[in-house]
Amino acid sequence: MFFAIFYTLYISAIIHIFADNYKIAILMKFDDLLNFLPHDKPFKKELIRTFYYKNGERISTENLNIRVNRLKAKGIIVNVSWGWYRVNDKKMFEPELSPALKKISGKLKKDFPFLTYILWSSSWLNELTTLQLFRNVYNIEVEAGSEESVFRTLKEDFPNRVFLNPNENEWDNYKAEDEENIIVKTMISESPHVAFHGIKIARLEKILVDLYCDKFWKVIFSSEVDNIYSEACSNFTINFSTLLSYAARRGKRVEIWSYIKSLKVLDSSIIKMVEK
Repeated sequence: MFFAIFYTLYISAIIHIFADNYKIAILMKFDDLLNFLPHDKPFKKELIRTFYYKNGERISTENLNIRVNRLKAKGIIVNVSWGWYRVNDKKMFEPELSPALKKISGKLKKDFPFLTYILWSSSWLNELTTLQLFRNVYNIEVEAGSEESVFRTLKEDFPNRVFLNPNENEWDNYKAEDEENIIVKTMISESPHVAFHGIKIARLEKILVDLYCDKFWKVIFSSEVDNIYSEACSNFTINFSTLLSYAARRGKRVEIWSYIKSLKVLDSSIIKMVEK
């Protein structure tokens, strides 16, 4: 009996030591990989395969993809365009989810369990602007044909604060000056979005494109558009393939790319990579 207990404790200790050593080895390997990868220009995933090959590992394409996805999940590398990566030295877009936004999301999930929708809040851009918006605007985009139903449902909980595809005059005349407003719009197909803490939100790439394309948002943010784009491209992780693909769906790919380049905030290596 004593021997069995001793043996169990011994095996457990060995397992813990092995696990700790394995974690240390993984962290050291990540450090070695970071030292190996270029920090001043984009690279392709084959460079990661080369790193492991030089360290005595021959890995399959499937295994390489798994490792690349792990590096992305840990925020060590990020996509900047299709098939191109870089060491992540910028912030990830992780906006604050307000209680009101969570309430809106919860109501949509409850009343429309099969609805495709995307949420975002104008307050998320305050970090990128010089002047702060006085009142927050929640933007809800839903699949075509469901706008009216969503609009009526939200009005039950947020009376006099919900607008359905408003034009400039409707917005100026009827928006609540002392409360947060909600806009329900028709979603553009293939809009970039992500599940963030269980809520479907717009990716930064989508918000930037919509900000440029929609006169409604340009009026709200007026002179801040340049600041928002400059700050976003300088300080946040952006996948330009995603951004420009969505811009193309809105018929503005060339125009938006020219506009971004005119701001002179991108490294020449990023520009060359995108234009390959």
